[in-house]
Amino acid sequence: MQVMSMKQSKMVRSMLVQVFKEKYFWASKKEKSLILDQFVEATGFNRSYARTVLRKKKDNLIKLRPRKKRLSNYDDDVRFYLEKIWEILDRICGKRLVMALPDVLSKLEQFKVFKIDKTTKEKLLSISSATVDRLLKPARKKLGRKGTSTTKQPKYLIDRIPIKTFGEWKSSLPGFVQIDLVAHNGGNVFGGFYSTLAATDVCTGWTVCILVKDKTQFQMLKALIKLKKILPFPLLGIHSDNGAEFINQTILTYAERNDIQFTRGRPYKKNDNPHIEQKNYSVVRRNTGYLRIENQSQADIIRSLYQDLNTYNNYFLPVMILKEKHRIGSKAIRRYDEAKSPYRRILARKDISKTIKASMKKIYEKLNIFELKNQVNHWQNEIVKIAAPIRNPIDKVKVRRKKGIVHTIPKWRREVNSDTKNPFLERQRVEEMRRAAEQVWAKRK
Repeated sequence: MQVMSMKQSKMVRSMLVQVFKEKYFWASKKEKSLILDQFVEATGFNRSYARTVLRKKKDNLIKLRPRKKRLSNYDDDVRFYLEKIWEILDRICGKRLVMALPDVLSKLEQFKVFKIDKTTKEKLLSISSATVDRLLKPARKKLGRKGTSTTKQPKYLIDRIPIKTFGEWKSSLPGFVQIDLVAHNGGNVFGGFYSTLAATDVCTGWTVCILVKDKTQFQMLKALIKLKKILPFPLLGIHSDNGAEFINQTILTYAERNDIQFTRGRPYKKNDNPHIEQKNYSVVRRNTGYLRIENQSQADIIRSLYQDLNTYNNYFLPVMILKEKHRIGSKAIRRYDEAKSPYRRILARKDISKTIKASMKKIYEKLNIFELKNQVNHWQNEIVKIAAPIRNPIDKVKVRRKKGIVHTIPKWRREVNSDTKNPFLERQRVEEMRRAAEQVWAKRK
């Protein structure tokens, strides 16, 4: 028999013991010696220990010494401050959080939000992303619904706007943004409601949210003019889906007059706008939810929220941009660049002027991330308090046909004695039945 390695699992060795133990018990003295030789070769045990194992009556014969648990380098203080910072950074993933820790810790010291001792700070600065995710796993467990689409494809101008697919964004300069509209309708597209124009710069990840009253061309034009003023760099191009709110003569004329490149994605291909589709959830829905916003008081709160949220996201929250993607069989492997906030990405760009960088540095030095996050939480609580309830879908009116010929009922009884939920629908049904009966009698004549 070939000698087996000692690197066997506990289960395999237990099975071997059970098999050889039964043979060993009924064997003669000579046979026991042969069985013992085979057992030693199969398990690699010492001969004296193997004899003891086969003689024992209990099933739990092999007792492996339990492995000692390695003491964790990160104590409860590290976990406590890590969870606090994770909440301040809107519960981002470990890879992004690790890159943001140096900036956040310096800001917390600058504004004296937390008193973190030196050893804890050193541990937080040396922690890895995998350890962050592992330490935050219980907090994540303590923590769905998708919105309705309101996009309508236009029937004209579609051929005048060129298509740009997902593979043509690799060498984009700062200023080329993807835009989309997020509806705050509470699940019901009927009636008036507000929407959010979300725009994100493909190169730097700079994201802006602007509340609009409706989807008219005038409101979209106002939002784009405001977007151009808010962006820290010149607006060079816009890329949208095929919705009629963007594909119209007003927006096209504005883009041509201001030398803004206007492109669109392919119909029913959301991956042509991957950057903004991701921001629709991570920025807009995560901070405003799926509630219905339909009056001015609610809109004022959303605008105040976006004023703080735009600053909070762009100056403090790191983003990772996809560098390459390739497939090995059925598995897609993606590689991202180093996580940085949009503000840090702008500072690292050589094609952005020094005046823009200097003005942004002045703004950053005055910002307090802790106060910003508290303000965002405050506006979110206000939204929940006054948001309109989600409307239930209208029930279908079920009209049960009565016995007899309904159209023979006098008109005054048709008008007054209607026992259905919708008298108008009942009158319409009676009229259709009357016409059908007349056609039947006309054929019989």
